[in-house]
Amino acid sequence: MIDILPWQLAPLQRLISRGDTLPHALLIHGRNGVGKLEFAKALAQSLLCEAPEDGMACGTCPACRWFQDGNHPDFREILPASLTNEADVDNAGAGADADADADDKDKKKSREIKIDQIRGVSDFMTLSTHRHGYRVLLIHPAEAMNLAAANALLKTLEEPASRSVILLVSDQLGRLLATIRSRCQRVLIPMPESAVAVAWLTAQGLSNPEAGLAAAGGAPLDAIRFGEADYQAARNAFVAALAEPDFDYVLTAQNLEKSDLPMVLGWLQTWTNDLVLQKMTGKILFHRDRLRSIEKISALLELPRLFRFETELRRTRRLINHPLNARLLLEQLLIAYKQAISSRPNSAPKAGRAG
Repeated sequence: MIDILPWQLAPLQRLISRGDTLPHALLIHGRNGVGKLEFAKALAQSLLCEAPEDGMACGTCPACRWFQDGNHPDFREILPASLTNEADVDNAGAGADADADADDKDKKKSREIKIDQIRGVSDFMTLSTHRHGYRVLLIHPAEAMNLAAANALLKTLEEPASRSVILLVSDQLGRLLATIRSRCQRVLIPMPESAVAVAWLTAQGLSNPEAGLAAAGGAPLDAIRFGEADYQAARNAFVAALAEPDFDYVLTAQNLEKSDLPMVLGWLQTWTNDLVLQKMTGKILFHRDRLRSIEKISALLELPRLFRFETELRRTRRLINHPLNARLLLEQLLIAYKQAISSRPNSAPKAGRAG
């Protein structure tokens, strides 16, 4: 049987046990780092498996091997070109649809799922299956669909074919069209209990699973990522800058220019969350190793200004799938952050001062 994240086994079995009553469209959601995509792929493989064990994919039959190799004829995966690698682009016709711009290495890969990627989905879902089982379509992250793509998908959702399942994976339900949400059954992937997560992280070889889990806010997959050396170095440098009210926002943005922008904004979000928590409750969740810095900053800041910054940050995170100058955007956010934590509300931050 395939490896399944331990906290996902029960909800996965409940879905698979529904058999022919399984909804034709599932909207899989939850916070970052709990394994939503892993859950969706385990479900897809189990539906396509030709020799399931207790409903779960066996991992060894021809269908499972095709799925693992990315070329099962009854499975299609759609994602933004920015999330594909060269192998995904080269094999787009065999399981992963990539944006056409990805063929041009000189162009920046799109963060959106475009209508050209959705065209043909209806035909794929209604054709006879190659293996006389299910057809499965996986779209992630679903909120990356632009308006035209989302509207194109609606027809397929409204006219489901028999023995077909559409799996949408989303980090941000609010960014999906209401008409898309209403046509899917939601599946919440819960946060695992701490003991379960720590046991799994220990099995993965994480040296300090309790600390890693705390830094990740209880999300095990984020804890694994946080432990990677390059990731840890970039995150630590960014957090160290945020901890100094007079940090050089230009240099900080420049150092992160090649980093994944959604990831960096996630770091900024968790740091801001800790400032709010400290100010309101005297507690923090994510950055316990920076407690003194957070206490110092929160003692001086005014919550209304920080709340305004949070609103701007959330708005920016909703826009990051659109083409933009990542460095300029980050600079603007860091200026707003410095103003939010400043004890001088009307002071304009200056560049060029290293923090």
